[in-house]
Amino acid sequence: MSKYKTRLVAKGYAQTYGIDYEETYSPITIMTTVRVIIAMAATKGWYLHQMDVKNAFLHGDLQEEVYMEQPLGYVDQTCPNLVCRLKKALYGLKQAPKAWSDKIGQYLITSGFQTSNANFSLYVKKADHGIIIIVIYVDDLIIIGDNDEEIFDLKKLLKQKFEMKDLEKLCYFLSVEVIQSPKGIWLLQKQYALNKLSEYGMIGCKPISIPLEQNVKLSADEGDLVEDTTMYKRIVGSLIYITIIRLDLSYAIGMVNQFMQTPQKPHLDAMRRILRYIKHIL
Repeated sequence: MSKYKTRLVAKGYAQTYGIDYEETYSPITIMTTVRVIIAMAATKGWYLHQMDVKNAFLHGDLQEEVYMEQPLGYVDQTCPNLVCRLKKALYGLKQAPKAWSDKIGQYLITSGFQTSNANFSLYVKKADHGIIIIVIYVDDLIIIGDNDEEIFDLKKLLKQKFEMKDLEKLCYFLSVEVIQSPKGIWLLQKQYALNKLSEYGMIGCKPISIPLEQNVKLSADEGDLVEDTTMYKRIVGSLIYITIIRLDLSYAIGMVNQFMQTPQKPHLDAMRRILRYIKHIL
């Protein structure tokens, strides 16, 4: 069963820059692009497709020489002191995300797609018979276009090249529930918000209609330090996803996000107020 499978993870923390890795960046689409794509699909009546790549980082090809010890349980007893030279990327390697991004990007370009100058995770293929647009977010692909037959053929080719699962219509993406119908497209985060309120013990809090106090000014040197800084970072990190469709929270969450390094009690109080506002908008 898939829930019992194991994955070999490399010790990326032991890598040395300039020796076994160089660039580590990986283009990730911005949410503005995703919103534009969804708006375009809603306006033109296009269907939002989604594909999920299985073990995405394992598809990447390594350009550097990377060596690792033989995995425990799989040591060659005749040559226990030998090491493995990796040809393909592994989870844990610093360059694994970039290697995967380069791999699928090169394949799409050879298939007739062009990369957007504004977003390197956005690929567009124009032809006489229509247009196909792909947005990539790590191992998730959102596909739209005006020719369903071409999209079907593209999915078939992608599944032949990479191990992918066709999820058909886009239903859930980055904590956002997507509902498609002939009348339009709805984006919901109610369940995600409820889960976070419950996780942080705020499900029974008193709702409030304003996310921040008027004229509030938060600074880095006021009040006592928060004891559990890890929890503060977790809450702020999860709240950032709320801004995907709740742009009215962008300013408030941006304020508390500035103090992730050394959060203090006023910052924690401001964050709790945001959670109370979320309870209000639900």
